[in-house]
Amino acid sequence: MPYPTATEEDVRFFEAHGWIQVDDAIDPADLEELMADCEEILENKETMAYDWAWEKDKPKEQREFKLVQASPTRSFPELNDARFRVWARGFASALMRRDMEFWYDQFLAKPPQKGARTYWHQDEGYWGRDLFDKGITCWMPFHDVDVANGCMHFIDGGHLDGILEHRRPEGVASDLLLCEPDESRCVPRPMRLGGVTFHHSKTPHMTTPNVTDQWRKILTQHFREVGVPGEGGHYPWKVYVNQFTGETIVPERS
Repeated sequence: MPYPTATEEDVRFFEAHGWIQVDDAIDPADLEELMADCEEILENKETMAYDWAWEKDKPKEQREFKLVQASPTRSFPELNDARFRVWARGFASALMRRDMEFWYDQFLAKPPQKGARTYWHQDEGYWGRDLFDKGITCWMPFHDVDVANGCMHFIDGGHLDGILEHRRPEGVASDLLLCEPDESRCVPRPMRLGGVTFHHSKTPHMTTPNVTDQWRKILTQHFREVGVPGEGGHYPWKVYVNQFTGETIVPERS
């Protein structure tokens, strides 16, 4: 049956490894509305989404959208009541041994053949010190995923290594970041539709390029400890890029 309850064994695995894969967790029928909403985003990506792999030599009008990034819940707030979200919040709370709340989501889609890689990074590298050990992410595919179309990869136990130095990739105009973890501990996680992964906000992770003939589509759901106001206390590498205006914003550092 879908929607399992986290066991003590699950929690201990997560605490040791910084990630966990839960197979057959989600009823695919519960994703139909989400998938339809995300198709609308794809059809209107120039106004509803960013290209997170936007190249520096491309004017914003010529972005190729090799990594489509958007927040479905901002456009479709009814997703807050979806069964998969209610379950993910509860499972995340169990893994973190504290009450977690939904913060924001990201629809991340990679087009056929030219879908860009997502570089190694830690979520806290984006979020800043205010989320120190206070965040967890659920990664949920809309179809089967593997190395060929961009499944999740983790650095096993990487959440215990602290925050790594991040930087912006060469040739990228977006606010994408990367770090360089110990890849000898890399764990690829191919997965069937209905499965999800959870990872700690310090766990380095990445996804491979999409070299298949079909779109790769997934949703990330980010949860934070109840009472935490949001990101802040940013590291020196953090910037925001508004892809509708082209403006780069440097946040307050600490």
